[in-house]
Amino acid sequence: MTSHLLAMSFDAAASPSITLMAGKGKDASAGWGFAWYPMDDAAATVVKDPNATHETPLTRVLRDWDRFRSSVFICHTHGAAKRVTQQDTHPFQRAWAGRDWIFAHSGELGRDLQEKLPLGESPAFEPVGRTDSEHAFCWLLGRIREVGARSLGAVGWERLHGWLMELDAVSPTSHGNFVLSDGHDVVAHRDARGQHPFFRIRRVPPHERFVLVGEKVVLDLSSPYDVNRTVTIVSRTPLDDDPGWQELTPGEMVVMRRGVFTYSSVGGAAPEASRPSAPAPAEPPASPPDASTRRGQVPAASEQPRLLGVPRAAAVKKARDGRILTVEHETIYRYEEAVELSTHVFRLHPVHDLGQDVLDYRLEISPPGAARRAEDVFGNQMLQYKIERPYEELWIRARSRVHVREHDPIAPLKRATLPLVWMPWQRQMMTPYLLPPELPETQLHELSEYAMSFALRNDYDLVETLRDMNQSIFRDFAYVQGATQIETSPFVVFIERRGVCQDFANLFICLCRLLNVPARYRVGYIFTGASYDNQIQSEASHAWAEVYLPNVGWRGYDPTNGIMGGRDHVRVAHGRNYRDATPTSGTLFRGGKGERLEAKVRVEVEDE
Repeated sequence: MTSHLLAMSFDAAASPSITLMAGKGKDASAGWGFAWYPMDDAAATVVKDPNATHETPLTRVLRDWDRFRSSVFICHTHGAAKRVTQQDTHPFQRAWAGRDWIFAHSGELGRDLQEKLPLGESPAFEPVGRTDSEHAFCWLLGRIREVGARSLGAVGWERLHGWLMELDAVSPTSHGNFVLSDGHDVVAHRDARGQHPFFRIRRVPPHERFVLVGEKVVLDLSSPYDVNRTVTIVSRTPLDDDPGWQELTPGEMVVMRRGVFTYSSVGGAAPEASRPSAPAPAEPPASPPDASTRRGQVPAASEQPRLLGVPRAAAVKKARDGRILTVEHETIYRYEEAVELSTHVFRLHPVHDLGQDVLDYRLEISPPGAARRAEDVFGNQMLQYKIERPYEELWIRARSRVHVREHDPIAPLKRATLPLVWMPWQRQMMTPYLLPPELPETQLHELSEYAMSFALRNDYDLVETLRDMNQSIFRDFAYVQGATQIETSPFVVFIERRGVCQDFANLFICLCRLLNVPARYRVGYIFTGASYDNQIQSEASHAWAEVYLPNVGWRGYDPTNGIMGGRDHVRVAHGRNYRDATPTSGTLFRGGKGERLEAKVRVEVEDE
């Protein structure tokens, strides 16, 4: 008979509904087994029925019980051993290193398995039943114990793959697929001879369908609590006609953790599905206009006081170890009805600090008005501008020449792990960057579970959690211009999985703050260059996030592109959110109906 092997890994605890299809012929008395880790505890629960010929109370539990929430599920159906007993029915369960381990196998390992791979005179793990599969499980756990590993990840994926290949080659007739889990990782291996197919898929919200119908299993993911879950599935046969199902190559081993394929023996790190559409950061929507002095030249950078004591000659010399970018930013407001009185605030002057030197900066504004320079509470340079004469068109042209240096690699004095602990004075200073947006508690709870999925997947390592979060938003969320508005909340972006650069930055910031990691909103520009797929990014302002890392400082994360802030990013202004750092804002006191906005940005790199 042919058994069906199914394994699932969700990014957060879920409660799928499982319906087993009635078997025919030999499969009618095949039996089934189902394992999961309730509420993601270290202890697993295994339910078995070795001789299921019809619907029973146990099968109704799989279908209707919505309280067995877990991030890991393993199911083995239509393939019990010849002796129809509980002890011989998959999956098998053993305890080691303070947690339960689950194992299931579909296939035949041969009668001489015990002779070729003995457990030893006094084995730490002994089979309860008589199947070759349980013997293989005990042999694997013995090897894991021998190397001192207390989790699957500690074994090393290449070493584990070698062991599974050794099982697969124990005799000329050996074949079959394996699934092994310690509650964190789920390992799936296809037999090297290719006799048993194995398929995988990663399903990311928003889901087009929630009920997946296979030959022997029906999987229902329509629970209201689970509609926003990401799930990876490995199955002997595809559960639907989704073209995303990929067949594992013979002998391939893949690893799932928290809704992501983290490893494949074919190529190392398992490649995930590409982003739904190419990224193209658009300028953050501007509030009313931008402005400066007469016809407008604001004094050039060369005429302004030197900042941070860095003379121009020294700044030019430093250009040898970085990159010089020129930015031209033009914004034009047109009105059907003339504006008679308006005030504006412009934050267009790039940052001048240890990581970035402003070599030249010019700002032109028309019509002329009264201008006053100032520094806001966040340290951003801003220009306050007042126009007291009627106008139907307002244009602002800012030109910058900036030397950007690459940040040093992140190397904290010691490994930083979540949760972060802040001294009282540190928390007081960071409070504006630790408070998540004011959303309903239910929405924050959902976002908090999503944030925790990254921490759990990366064993609470701070740097790896942020890296994973940054790349996941880039990979799983579609860049769609016009899909959102300025007030679109991070929860809406999370639900719809689409937006623009400011939406992805807001979501990243919200997730960080829910993990007690300080994060702020950054506005500036990005040079895409020939290495980027979409050149539109250089034609608009850009937004990303910055995170405060202990013993490191503020570092930029660009979830729109899945990269860290570096020498392609020109930093301009930052704040708690977009409104604190918006490039142009203002108030029209009289007139100004029928406003139309036109903005464009050009970023180029000087010869390096």
